[in-house]
Amino acid sequence: MKQNLEYKEYYNKVLGGWIGKCAGGILGAPIEGFKKFNTIPFTEDLFATNFANDDLDLQVLWLDMLLKKGHKVRATDLNEHWKNHVDFPWCEYGIATRNINMGLDNPNSGNHNNWYWNTGMGSPIRSEIWGMVNPGQPEKAALFAGMDSRLDHFGFSVEAEQYLSACASIAFFENDLNVILQKGLDYIPKDSACKEMVEQVFAWNESYDFYIVAGKIKSFYGDADFTNSPMNVAFTILSLLHANNSFDFLIDAFHLGHDSDCVVATAGALLGIVLGYDAIPEIWKTRVGNELLVSPEIVGIYCPETITELSELTCKAGINFINNPETITNCPEDILFSGPEKLYDVHCDVQSFPNPSNKTGALINIVYENLTNKVQDVDVLLASPYFTCELVTLSVAANAIITKTIHFNWNDTNFSTKNTKVPYTVKVRLENGHTQIFEKGFPYYGNWLMLGPFIEEDENLIKSTSAYPDHGMSSLPSVKYMNQDLAKSPTEFLTQEKVEDLIKKKNVFGQDFHAQIIHPSEMKMDLQNYFYGKGERTIYLYTEIDAEKVCTKWLSLGSPNYLTVWHNSKEVFKNEELIRSYPLAHNVALDLVKGKNALLIRIDAFLDDFNIEVGLKNHHNKHPHQCLWNTDLQFNIVDGL
Repeated sequence: MKQNLEYKEYYNKVLGGWIGKCAGGILGAPIEGFKKFNTIPFTEDLFATNFANDDLDLQVLWLDMLLKKGHKVRATDLNEHWKNHVDFPWCEYGIATRNINMGLDNPNSGNHNNWYWNTGMGSPIRSEIWGMVNPGQPEKAALFAGMDSRLDHFGFSVEAEQYLSACASIAFFENDLNVILQKGLDYIPKDSACKEMVEQVFAWNESYDFYIVAGKIKSFYGDADFTNSPMNVAFTILSLLHANNSFDFLIDAFHLGHDSDCVVATAGALLGIVLGYDAIPEIWKTRVGNELLVSPEIVGIYCPETITELSELTCKAGINFINNPETITNCPEDILFSGPEKLYDVHCDVQSFPNPSNKTGALINIVYENLTNKVQDVDVLLASPYFTCELVTLSVAANAIITKTIHFNWNDTNFSTKNTKVPYTVKVRLENGHTQIFEKGFPYYGNWLMLGPFIEEDENLIKSTSAYPDHGMSSLPSVKYMNQDLAKSPTEFLTQEKVEDLIKKKNVFGQDFHAQIIHPSEMKMDLQNYFYGKGERTIYLYTEIDAEKVCTKWLSLGSPNYLTVWHNSKEVFKNEELIRSYPLAHNVALDLVKGKNALLIRIDAFLDDFNIEVGLKNHHNKHPHQCLWNTDLQFNIVDGL
């Protein structure tokens, strides 16, 4: 799609896109999270309050990065800029921040310990920037959108951001929304879940009216998490199919609810690029205004104060990013700039994580990209106090990428199980002497003592009361009794004092119940991996937290079962109702003392789901949803059991 664009029209379309983005954000933000279709009367009052919005915040972040680093940015630049300038604690954002702080690179920052929010809307909503800085280059737009999305997502959301960014790129030269939405599919995998979803919405839309299709989308793609991207991106596609190049369609998109600001803003941005600022009705420009608000959690970057300044800077970044002076013609002379010289990019893609408990090593791929037009001879030294060092020598052709698989083997150095990560460094040395050291690491999730399961029969089920005898023999118990045990037993199998006494006497494993030290590979633990059988049972998990000072942390738990938690022998949590599992399903404020803090969790499980997720979040007198994940305190039982 090689075409030329006058700078004036380029700016007009970029400004139109940002106006559309802001219009949708302002309109949808106040009802975000209400999981229902609505018929809220449309009035000018809906625009009375402007809000900062992560839909736009993170694109301002990437714009700042592009203006500072130029057209050779890669995934490592994205991760670095995120680490230094993003304090968002929510959902996939918070998981990615913790992963990056632990030393993981993209894509592990998005695919590790992220089972619940990996398909959230957090990345599809920031697709426009990549289309705007790559007008008419949808393949390149999708490439960088993929790098972006893998920072905090994997799977569907990556495909969705790539698709929407390709559509935004195409929209600079194509005005038919239906054609744009069809062409965008060429830039995501043919067998992708996102492509299948878009084609399904197209098919439904051919046969049914708007709200019938909306209902089918919610029925088929709906999720308890209102930010889940398949449903919300489908709502966006449906809205655009009914837009008729009119900004008034935003009202219909608004009435779809759910992740409303994302749906309306993403749809509005694409239509805004198609129309350009000049063709947007004046009433919508007035509603939006020109003020640009950025969330306080975006720190240490330059934030434009107006939408027009945002558009000017986007065009400046785009012209440099395109790196082809013929694509945008008649540019202002002062808009050209050159970023700092970048010779290479290197990142580590973890294939298997180490296990300090049994000295199992790690397997990683070193991905090295030569960003120059000359062959590079490179020494890459991987070093760690816990692994055998390895030196890799590479000869990398001009503008080429080499992937080298590295095995990390444990050496004899003792690893403290109080650590929250296993650190290592990557030292790159070019033949000209240029040397740079990168700090990396593997997250470590500590260890727990699992005690049990404890199983009790349910005597109330012994007698068969059916009018139809189970066996024809009155001496045999009911079939129900034979297949079920007692759920949520009233028996106190263990106490914290009993556990600590067994540990002190080094007699944990000499009891008439199973006991095992387990080492989670992420916050989520499937306890089924540590015993046989199914059915109703009670399991205990014991660990300790060694705090250097008095502090308060959130203990965040996810489990579909009954839980009881004791901290230093005091019961601090017990749920009487069951809810589905997600990382913040239950939250307990732990007032930690200096030194040892004992933690005992009882799980009364049934229906054969033995999953539990346990993590610590900072407190700061805020709701846990507003707090970042802890990275300094560890779950760690005493050594020598």
